[in-house]
Amino acid sequence: TLLGGNAAFMKDVIVNDPLQLSFLALKKLQQFQGDGNYKFQNGFLFSEDESKIILFINPKFSGSETQKNELFVAKLNELKEVINSQHPEVVMSYFGSPFIAVANAQQIKADILTTVAISVTALMLLLIFYYRNWLVPVIVMIPTVFGGLFGLLCLYFLRTEISAISLSIAAILIGITIDYALHFLTHSKNNLNKEQLFKDVAKPLLMSSSTTAVAFLCLLFIHSDALVDLGIFASIAVVSTAVFTLIILPHIYKGKELKHNHAIDKIAKYPFEKNKILIVLSLLLVVVSAFTYHKVRFDGDLSKINFMPEDQVLAEKELYASNEIAKKLFVVSYDENQEQLLKSNEQLLNDLSTNVYVDHVQSISNLVPSKEAQNQAIEKWKLFWTTTKVNQTIETIEKASVAQGFHEQTHHPFYETLKRNYATISLNALKDFNAEIYQEFVHGNNKNLLSTVVTINPKDRDAFVKQFENDNKGKNLALIDRQALNEQYLGYLINDFNSLVSYSFIAVIVILFVFYRRIELVLVAAIPIGLTGFITAGLMGLLNIPFNIFSTIVCTLVFGHGIDFTIFMTSALQKEYTTGKNEMPLYRTSIILAVLTTILAIGALIFAQHPALKSIALIALIGVSVAVLVTFVLYPILFKFLFFNRVKKGLSPINLSL
Repeated sequence: TLLGGNAAFMKDVIVNDPLQLSFLALKKLQQFQGDGNYKFQNGFLFSEDESKIILFINPKFSGSETQKNELFVAKLNELKEVINSQHPEVVMSYFGSPFIAVANAQQIKADILTTVAISVTALMLLLIFYYRNWLVPVIVMIPTVFGGLFGLLCLYFLRTEISAISLSIAAILIGITIDYALHFLTHSKNNLNKEQLFKDVAKPLLMSSSTTAVAFLCLLFIHSDALVDLGIFASIAVVSTAVFTLIILPHIYKGKELKHNHAIDKIAKYPFEKNKILIVLSLLLVVVSAFTYHKVRFDGDLSKINFMPEDQVLAEKELYASNEIAKKLFVVSYDENQEQLLKSNEQLLNDLSTNVYVDHVQSISNLVPSKEAQNQAIEKWKLFWTTTKVNQTIETIEKASVAQGFHEQTHHPFYETLKRNYATISLNALKDFNAEIYQEFVHGNNKNLLSTVVTINPKDRDAFVKQFENDNKGKNLALIDRQALNEQYLGYLINDFNSLVSYSFIAVIVILFVFYRRIELVLVAAIPIGLTGFITAGLMGLLNIPFNIFSTIVCTLVFGHGIDFTIFMTSALQKEYTTGKNEMPLYRTSIILAVLTTILAIGALIFAQHPALKSIALIALIGVSVAVLVTFVLYPILFKFLFFNRVKKGLSPINLSL
């Protein structure tokens, strides 16, 4: 044994502990090496069947520092290729947050480059083909760029720090702000009179941007710095883009009448509100949504919107012998009195050790039990190791040791251990023994906190939590689940979003009243905006599509489009009501172009591989499609019924007054 690879270790054991009593303590320390699927041997961590060796790397950079981690992951992959080439029989794999973060970043980059390249190309061709002008794709982006830069400038003075996440999310604003330029260009092609053009476009643009901006400002009520940044930036960018559109585009784009009849113009001339199939479909969606809108749920599980590459999935499963991912929960005991804390933690360990749902427990109560338990153990030690028994043991060891060629008193340190008078220890003794274990399981400044790690099967999580909460009511214990904490935080966030919907809708009503000055017109215009959200929620409930943190934010895009489409359609209907001139096809054209740009810009992400991008695209496609259906079909019917038809019958139009 003394000639093996662990000779130095065994030498100390034979000299200082010939009876190997310390191995009893080592068994208690084994719990901190993980569950029963792993074991230490010759200084390495092996799987239970010794077919795998597990090594731990402490990266210098955190998982969020993706750029630096890309180099780190690349170097490790190079090392893996070298080892695999030299030892083809060895399979080497990595698992950890840096690898997942880098894979997510690379997948998002690849998805965006692919889908955006296709969508932007298609969008440019569409605009060039429709307007017969090569510069139109550049022109429509100029107000958006100006608005975005102005928003950043204001945010720089208003906030000391700017969230990168909020700016990346703000990219969805392009789907809204580009519409303003499209509305202006579309009306320019049939109206060379600048004064009349501004009368037709200025009010709807300013209304649309104001209502959308106020909706974004309601994000200030959300308890999230990133969303507050987004609210400030988006509200300023949207209004400034509309203003820049009215100021800049007349000097850049000299409108000319388009004599060609494009397919979009033919579609825009179709009276959608008279199509019985579309009417029945729209009403059917309203009825179905009444039964399904409440079924839409918020999914707080971030893992479902996280891209997990196949190699990481396999590597994670390989960490467990059963190929099943274990779940770890944390139980925290707290008390101002350390002795009482040790007692309660000791009882907790006993309860968890016999719990049918628990696979493994890591607790310092095995190392530092209560003083009462320590005194009992010391008394047992004294009763067993009497002076007579100690002397007999020393005499027996000395005879056997000398007979094996050892010097006399070789095991003197062990003899002193047997004769020592032991006293109780405190948690500070654990700190002196092993600072890492102490820092991992002992916490708190004003209050003593002890944590216990519980490993369970994921499918038993809900049953264990329910049982634990029932059995430990009123005790100084707290069960902590990191995933549950994330879900709880996201739950608070979704509650904020529910309030946001209410605040936004009220704010939109107020803005509409400021511009229209007629209550009946405001209420009628609010109906398609509300229906868009209602039917979108109904379809999500029907198709079992949950909200997540990303898709919820995209709802601002849908809300903005619903407002935009409604305001422009109201302008068209008002103009027809006042002058008798039907300009619905022109307004439909600008709306159709807005829909197409959104579908091409954001909807194309439906082909992305990353779950988060796919969820964004799916909600955008559903919401924008519903918005255009309601605006084209139901809204004209409602407006004409309340205003046009009553006049034809010799009745006064609907009129409400305060």
